Amino acid sequence: MYSIIQGISMKKIIASGTFDRLHEGHRFFLKTAFKYGYVLIGLTSDEMTKNKKYADRIWGFEKRKNCIKKFLGSLGYKEEKDYEIIKINDKYGFSLEKKADYILVTEETYENAQDINKERKKLDLEELKIIKIDFITDREGRISSTKLRS
Repeated sequence: MYSIIQGISMKKIIASGTFDRLHEGHRFFLKTAFKYGYVLIGLTSDEMTKNKKYADRIWGFEKRKNCIKKFLGSLGYKEEKDYEIIKINDKYGFSLEKKADYILVTEETYENAQDINKERKKLDLEELKIIKIDFITDREGRISSTKLRS
């Protein structure tokens, strides 16, 4: 993607997750991603969610995708112009194929980003710059979809 207005190439950042029951933590995560440029959102497939805790209560792929699109639309972001949502079936998703500059992670997914960079190196791809952010908490501790599903 090339930004004519800025005259420079727009950076791309990968931000992946299940994004079940889009909560404040997810919203913060996604808003942070947009600070870095064009966002490649990796959204876990229904198959990939089957081994998660309370898997039977996880919303389906299309519902989760639509929630993300609605939220991002409320912020003025437009699909294709500002972001893409790409189905992923494993921790690598599209990260070994797509051109990207950054990957946004939490403590929970930091190790996956390191594994992704090891694989990218084997494929002679440039390593992604890892940006790690903290979890959002409330009075009960970390905000999580698992808690919301239980």
